[in-house]
Amino acid sequence: MGMLEVLRNKAGVFVTVILGLALLAFVLGDLLGSGQSIFSRGEMEVGRVDGVAYDYTEYQAAVDRQLKMRQALSGQGQTEQMQSQIREMVWRTFLQKEILGKECERLGIAVTDDELSNLVLGNDPMPVVKQVFTNPETQEFDRERMVNFLQNLDNVTPEQREYWYELERGIADEQLMQKYTNLVSKGLWVTTSQAEQMQKFEQNQADVAYIVTRYTSEPDSAFTVTDIEAKTYYDRHKESYRRQERRDIAYVTFSVRPQEADCEVAERAIQKDEAEFRTTDNPSAFVSQIGDETYAGRWYAKEDLPTELAEWAFAAQDGDVSPIIYDNEAFKVARLIRHRSLPDSANARHILFSADKYPGERAQQMADSIAELIRKGVDFKILAEQYSDDPGSKSKGGDLDWFAQGRMVKPFNDACFEGKKGDIQVVASNYGVHIIEVLGHKGGSPRVDLAILVHAIQPGKHTYQQVFNDASSFASLVHKERPSWFASLSSKKEQEFTDEMIKSFDSLAAARSLMVQAGEDLEQAQTDIRGLENSREVIRWAFGAKPGDVSSVFELGDTFVVALMKDIKASDGIYADWTAVKKELYDAVLREKKAAAIEEKLKAEVAGVSEMDAIASKVGEGVKRANAINYNSYSFGSDGYEPALVGVSSQLTKGQLVGPIRGNQGVYMVQAEEVTANTNAQTADVKKSREEFSRRASYEAYSALEQMSKVEDRRGKFF
Repeated sequence: MGMLEVLRNKAGVFVTVILGLALLAFVLGDLLGSGQSIFSRGEMEVGRVDGVAYDYTEYQAAVDRQLKMRQALSGQGQTEQMQSQIREMVWRTFLQKEILGKECERLGIAVTDDELSNLVLGNDPMPVVKQVFTNPETQEFDRERMVNFLQNLDNVTPEQREYWYELERGIADEQLMQKYTNLVSKGLWVTTSQAEQMQKFEQNQADVAYIVTRYTSEPDSAFTVTDIEAKTYYDRHKESYRRQERRDIAYVTFSVRPQEADCEVAERAIQKDEAEFRTTDNPSAFVSQIGDETYAGRWYAKEDLPTELAEWAFAAQDGDVSPIIYDNEAFKVARLIRHRSLPDSANARHILFSADKYPGERAQQMADSIAELIRKGVDFKILAEQYSDDPGSKSKGGDLDWFAQGRMVKPFNDACFEGKKGDIQVVASNYGVHIIEVLGHKGGSPRVDLAILVHAIQPGKHTYQQVFNDASSFASLVHKERPSWFASLSSKKEQEFTDEMIKSFDSLAAARSLMVQAGEDLEQAQTDIRGLENSREVIRWAFGAKPGDVSSVFELGDTFVVALMKDIKASDGIYADWTAVKKELYDAVLREKKAAAIEEKLKAEVAGVSEMDAIASKVGEGVKRANAINYNSYSFGSDGYEPALVGVSSQLTKGQLVGPIRGNQGVYMVQAEEVTANTNAQTADVKKSREEFSRRASYEAYSALEQMSKVEDRRGKFF
């Protein structure tokens, strides 16, 4: 009877546990199955600032509005660069709104409606307002045009109206920032005593002798670094480890290169087109339409051409066609259009009427009328300084100095090299319309104008498929199923799986003679992995993968990539987790221990010694020298960036010996051999110092607020 009671009690506990687990599985299964997991509540957030979330739909709507406005104003289509710029601008606007807005609200700073109205309609409107309402003819601010626009705001297009509202918001944000930085800058002050102290720091420069015992002289094996020491160092230097989450991957590449069959395809193609090329009336248009390179439209010198083609071209007659040659992974055949002797370099001056400034036929009309004045004797230089839109030559009266054949765009080049000295020509180019005066020529050599038909040897579909199959095979063979969800609860099991995958990845790569490359410290928002172009998709994959995961095959232009996720370097949004920078911490603590050991040895060996040569002989180091070290020096002798050594050395008196000093490379002993006045030292200018503080406040004040905020940028999940 007693045993039966025990079984009943035990069974009750057992049943309760089973029912609890079943209920939990049911709830989790329902959540996961519906796609509304409690763990993915923030999946649609593009970021957070101090806990304030920015939803993807809100962010994308703002981006779309900006893109539409940009398109309406520029008349251009969307480009990837434009989209990237707009996304960044919208993100920065969100950050400023949350970070600066909160701080200004706390301080009672605001921009009133009356202030905003004055910034737009006042006697001196904001520069952006003046720019929007500049008269294209006079290049002056047109107040009447602005007032008319605002009075008819309800009748303009929705894009124009939204643009104006966005402009007003931008003006208000800029004014709020200006008020905040003004407040900060007014609170910064430099006393006369501080300015004099800074002058004192800078007044001398020293030539010093020094020895350095490098940290590498101490073996790593002589020291032990514990987790507690690494964590303590992290806590002391936490500001040095501000960073978002980063990830490490390994990857292999499979390059698509032409095969023998691709070479045969290109050769057959040029053989097929050669006959028509010989007889066409317009060889320059033919090569641009049929070939893989457009007609260059330039005068070639002998050294500009492949040897085989050059030998033929300078012995041929106009209209002749060359044999087919192989050059730089392409088959080529050329037709000689014309030949002549031309100068090697020319000197000219010009007046540019920019196509951006003078739309339609206006640039041509301006150029024709000014050219006529020049032909009648008006000074070219004066007119160039007054009218030219080329900032590089305008101040020199339009003079471009000497330039080589082929350096300028074709219409400009031809006018300068084919024209005679003193010619005044009006020539159009993609920059606008030029008035050109040829000032002189130098040298002379035979030149040829060639139409070159090019058929590049390019990988065909079969080649792409073959390389893709190789990459797919690699990804399939290295892939392994992850441990079950229960086993993955053990961090040890997860690490064992990751280590096994890294080993397998490396082994298979070695067996196939593939080089394993590293993508380390990847950030979620970065666009490319160094050395791997157009690799944004790889980064996006990395931030959705777990350590040990193997990617599918990425196609990046003419390269296929397979990647392995190696490590996640966690962050709380401001600081890296100490385990994510564990190796850096161990290295830093190890260096501190080596520095302490070297210091003790130096102190014992240099006790009572006051000459650098004697110290060097005792410690077995050579004497080095660093000259003209002042407070603002960047480098210290041949040891490069050593700010501690620069600071100490610039304040020494002649003969003074100091050390040991810990530097970046090792531990130093320094002695001043000569001390002289620093001729580049600044005077004790209090006003200038205050102005410098005020200038820095304009960009450092907000930057400091942003650094103190917890910013989580998750845009990399979406773009």
